[in-house]
Amino acid sequence: MKICRYQDVSGGPIRIGIVEGDTVRDVSAVAETLPSLRWPLPPGDLFITHLGALRPQMLELARGAKPVPLASVLLKSPVANPGKFACGAGNHTDVLAMGGHPRKLGLLFKMTSAAAGASDGVTLRWPERVTFHEIELAIIIGKQGTEIPASEALNYVAGYAIGLDMTMQGKEFPSFGKSFDSYGVIGPWMVTADEIPDPSQLSYLLKVNDEVRTQDSTGRLVLGVPELIEHVASIMTLYPGDVIFSGTPPKSLGPVRPGDVMYAQMDRIGEMTVAVRGGPGRKTPE
Repeated sequence: MKICRYQDVSGGPIRIGIVEGDTVRDVSAVAETLPSLRWPLPPGDLFITHLGALRPQMLELARGAKPVPLASVLLKSPVANPGKFACGAGNHTDVLAMGGHPRKLGLLFKMTSAAAGASDGVTLRWPERVTFHEIELAIIIGKQGTEIPASEALNYVAGYAIGLDMTMQGKEFPSFGKSFDSYGVIGPWMVTADEIPDPSQLSYLLKVNDEVRTQDSTGRLVLGVPELIEHVASIMTLYPGDVIFSGTPPKSLGPVRPGDVMYAQMDRIGEMTVAVRGGPGRKTPE
């Protein structure tokens, strides 16, 4: 199942949809069956927490919904309330060849307010500074767990999406440069884990203004999806809606500027086009 969040028009209500081919069917009414919550709220994304129980209702709603062309809607991040973004540092065979290893390098993080969808685009708030693109597999956690062994890790995955881990370059801490609003693009939708039983051989492509910047495969990750989840869960508890970015080769990093258009594609998931816009501009603090 391909599940998206979308708007019919900018500023309009955000709907839940099931993607079928080049159309989407509105199943937003399923959210009415989610349990009511009172403060303090439990950790995790409420929709993804209950996704297993919601799926039959979503399929029933989709059967009676009018198909709408995907090209006519605005795709938002498929995860409404990510609890955390964990990024696999140096998780690629190119880094291994240079003497680095992701278990020794640790993890990088970005604030969840950086989350964005394909239609949101990327805004360079400090356009005088260099921001790099990084295309990665976004692993969306489906249930709570910690100290998860690799042998069981895929049971904790709700689904997958394309991730664009945007990072401003500079002397600041890396997580600072990753945490600008819109620097965590996830999309174009979430493909549920049953559609991708083996995420270890997904080819992906990134173009900027029709120039190929990245062409690689998840088969070249040092820590595959199960091992990466094991690594993250050895440090922290994972909750539904948490997103792990898989890592990408250093050679795939490259600058984007206002006016650029990024095109990202990944096997079994789909494709999305993401515009790069300039922010208000400011002088970087000395």
